[in-house]
Amino acid sequence: MLNKRYSIRNRLLNSNVGICFLLETKKDNCCDSFIRNLWNVVTVKWAFLESVGKSGGIIVMWDSSIFEVNSIEFGGQWISLSGKHVNSSFNCMVVGVYAASSVQDRAKLWEDITTLKFAFDLPMVVIGDFNETLHAHERSSGYINHSGSAALRKFLSDCALIEFKLQGSRFTWFRGGSISCIDRAFASPEFHLQFPFLSLSRYPRGTSDHCQLLLQTPKVDWGWKPFHFLNCWLSHPSFLADF
Repeated sequence: MLNKRYSIRNRLLNSNVGICFLLETKKDNCCDSFIRNLWNVVTVKWAFLESVGKSGGIIVMWDSSIFEVNSIEFGGQWISLSGKHVNSSFNCMVVGVYAASSVQDRAKLWEDITTLKFAFDLPMVVIGDFNETLHAHERSSGYINHSGSAALRKFLSDCALIEFKLQGSRFTWFRGGSISCIDRAFASPEFHLQFPFLSLSRYPRGTSDHCQLLLQTPKVDWGWKPFHFLNCWLSHPSFLADF
């Protein structure tokens, strides 16, 4: 547990994160001191979905100077933040999901988020553990649950969500000899248009079976920036006028 907390603190410290979802916390309570231990910034706020027994649980933390939350909604497998991206004044909804293991229980998740989408009528981004694949090549075994996959496809179609392609790797979950891509991110077309340079990547696997995902605008190192000077500037009447 300490290694996981250290990993989370390190990610938050070294990345310009605005919103962070922690999934499968297995916690039945949460408090300010726990949150401050993870993300010690003055403007951090949080919400909590308790676990059921020793399974599940979601914590969402956000920097209120980056994302201004107006409404928080909860479901058995998700937490949603509705609000405004401060710098752009873009109103949207951000949903973190931790999908159940059964197709029947996941059907309730897809229904909940579809209802949420049309109730708020806001551009939406959905990120987390979907516990489902869309293609056979997304599992090392090549197995695909056709009914579960079809239900996920219908949900994405009903909500008009477009996937952020994972950069640099095909898989996000590892257990023994099994690997798959069940951790994903999708967003409304308006969200993709507002933030066209967003990129989804994953960190190397740590102590969890799941890799941590990061959805952000990549930093670009343009290298050395040369200084250019034109001799004709010297002949301009106002050159060095203020010196």
